[in-house]
Amino acid sequence: MAQITSNFTTMQNVDEIIHTVNSIYNSRQTTLLMLNDEKEGVIRVNAAAEKWYITLNGTFRNVSHDLHFTGGCQMPFIMMYFQLNGTSTFADNTNISVTRQMHSLNYLPSFKLNTCIRKNTVEEFFVVKVFPELLLQHMADQDENNPLVTFCKRMDPFITLDTPQVIKPAIYQCIHDYLDCPYTGGLGTAYKDNIILNLFIHQLAAFTTVGGEPEDVSDRLSRSDIDLLNDIKIYLDQHFLDVASLHQLTRKFCINSFKLKHGFKQLFSNSVMKYVDQHKMNYARTKLQQRLADATDVADELGYRHYNNFSTAFKKRFGYSPSAVE
Repeated sequence: MAQITSNFTTMQNVDEIIHTVNSIYNSRQTTLLMLNDEKEGVIRVNAAAEKWYITLNGTFRNVSHDLHFTGGCQMPFIMMYFQLNGTSTFADNTNISVTRQMHSLNYLPSFKLNTCIRKNTVEEFFVVKVFPELLLQHMADQDENNPLVTFCKRMDPFITLDTPQVIKPAIYQCIHDYLDCPYTGGLGTAYKDNIILNLFIHQLAAFTTVGGEPEDVSDRLSRSDIDLLNDIKIYLDQHFLDVASLHQLTRKFCINSFKLKHGFKQLFSNSVMKYVDQHKMNYARTKLQQRLADATDVADELGYRHYNNFSTAFKKRFGYSPSAVE
């Protein structure tokens, strides 16, 4: 097994970042790379190498030019890919784009792929590179019929980069728990190993029929429906102050109200207007905390005709009234 190294590096330029990240893709090392430059942008790449997998969490903000990374491996590996923000483009024979809040599970006997991060964008991704042979050693006491074991022993490629699925709340929770692991040493390793296994299980349930047919929105929504609902969610994130009704959204995006209500709920585990209201309440609390406006003005800005209605909604959201904001 290759030796695992650990280091922290403040990068001097983008070319150094590209060279170092390429070496992470193709080797086993634990490292944290940082670049914060007014002209070149902000880059943070945190890689961690464990016994049977490598994780890579990258954040890129407003980089000055397109970044091209080359990833691959000459031995079989499993790539669990989670696009948390922005859009990543993978170039093989054709260009494949994975948009924000989508994930992909891939088994690759051998693999080389070019990844592009576009300039002036904000991107964040979480990648787990699993080595099947090492995972099988880790799971030596597991039954041969265990779906994880079966997937690790497959011979044919399994690629879903071109058919990713929406990241569900349970997956987000796993990623959050991994990145914010409260333990160190052997306990921390065991904690993170279990989280990665849980992520693997969630992805197998989403992309295969092992253990029964998965309950997935793709059974009821087309790929174009899912893309449209993601566009609507992005619009809500940016324009929540302008949204007053479902009817407004159905007209703007040419989608029927049933598909909007039920599709949004299926994909994001929240109703459309509740999602908008949560954004508005968070916005209101921020303005009050920063003393940018008083509570009455904020209520007016959010479209409340009566202050008491705003106060009731605010207290329901946060457990205290607007006047109690410090």
